[in-house]
Amino acid sequence: MVNQTRSDEPLQVLVFVVLPLLLLLIIGIFLRIKNTLPSTANFPEFSVSFSRTGHEDASIVYRDKARRLEFYVGPGERKQVLWLAMPRELPDEAIQKIVPNLAMGLVKLGFQKYKIVKEGETEATASSPKERHRAKS
Repeated sequence: MVNQTRSDEPLQVLVFVVLPLLLLLIIGIFLRIKNTLPSTANFPEFSVSFSRTGHEDASIVYRDKARRLEFYVGPGERKQVLWLAMPRELPDEAIQKIVPNLAMGLVKLGFQKYKIVKEGETEATASSPKERHRAKS
C-alpha cells in the first residue's frame, strides 16, 4: 500500500502543479500576442514601423525610396497624444508628401491620438481626427 502511494506522487505533481502552470503560461503568451499592436505598416511606396528601444522608450521610423526618418517616442507619449516633429532641414515639398503617408501609417499601427509638427513650430501640420475635433471645439 505504501509503495503505491509513493508511485502516484509524481503523477499528482504533474497533474496538479505542472499542467496548470503550463496552461497559464500558454494563455499568457496567447493574450500577449493577441493584444500587441502590429510593429510595421507596409505600403507600396513607404513603410512606417514602431519599435521599442528600451523599457519605456520607443521610436517610429518612416522609410520611403528617398529617405529614412526616425522619431523618438518618450515614456507616456503612446497613451496620450503622440507628437512627431519633422526635421527643419526637410523642404516643404517633401514634408507635404511625407505627412499624409506618416499619418496613414500611424493609423494602421493603432495610434489614435497624434500630431505631426515641423520642428520648432507649435502649429500641427497633421493630427488625428480626434485631435482635430478637439481643436475646433
